[in-house]
Amino acid sequence: MSDEIQTLIARLLRGISTSHVETVRDAWRDLLVAGPRAVPDVADKLESAVWQEPPRGPSGKYFGILLALLSELDPGAFARLIDRMRRQKLHPLHRKTLDLLAARTGDSPAFEIGEGIAVYIAPDIAEPAIVVGNLRRWERAPGLDLGGVSRIDVIARHAGLDYLGLYSMFFSGIILTWPAEPPRGLRLWAQRLDAEFTFYHEVGHHVSGHIEAGSVAAQEDEADAYARRMFRAAHPVLSAAGRGLLWPLGPLLRRIGPSRFGDEEPGATHPR
Repeated sequence: MSDEIQTLIARLLRGISTSHVETVRDAWRDLLVAGPRAVPDVADKLESAVWQEPPRGPSGKYFGILLALLSELDPGAFARLIDRMRRQKLHPLHRKTLDLLAARTGDSPAFEIGEGIAVYIAPDIAEPAIVVGNLRRWERAPGLDLGGVSRIDVIARHAGLDYLGLYSMFFSGIILTWPAEPPRGLRLWAQRLDAEFTFYHEVGHHVSGHIEAGSVAAQEDEADAYARRMFRAAHPVLSAAGRGLLWPLGPLLRRIGPSRFGDEEPGATHPR
């Protein structure tokens, strides 16, 4: 083991545990510069039996960031480790993270949008055709800029995986959450609007060159402003009439999911 690499890994994980984005960014960059020298130490961390246990504190985030790092350092070593870990005992949350990042190797995308942007849909999404239809419609929003996006992963909504957008930004990717079993009626309509806004919000992070993804309030405001512009461009009639038409449904919409119509608190963020 290299003391230098161990120090960089410790710094990376410390940045994750304290949500200090500059520390994460700098340690990530330095580990990538170290290249092959960092692979044995990163792989050794991932071989630990600790991932069999329930996550404690930020340990779930540690597992994800280390997997993501190894996939960037050495795709071959990453694929071999994935193969081994799939045959081993893992805590269910870590297995979900493993499965998501494993999809970055070998699997074929469900479809593409924009200029060859691959879209991967998790197998536990019950009606992937709904996802396909929505994303194909959303990409046509006038003025939408997908130039900084390399891929999109659509995963089942799970409270324990809400941090995944952090290291997705290092890949120039977007992670969208989707109900495994889509609701019906008005609830489905509201969730589709929320998912569309979130898609534009995530694109806004890429357009603005952010890598902190949800950690800096000013950047969240900037991404929200971009999302509002795209939403208005995609739904000019609904946006103009929405505040008046949907006002009677306000309590219901608040109950079934976030609404994008009505006033928001400054610095408000939106779930991924």
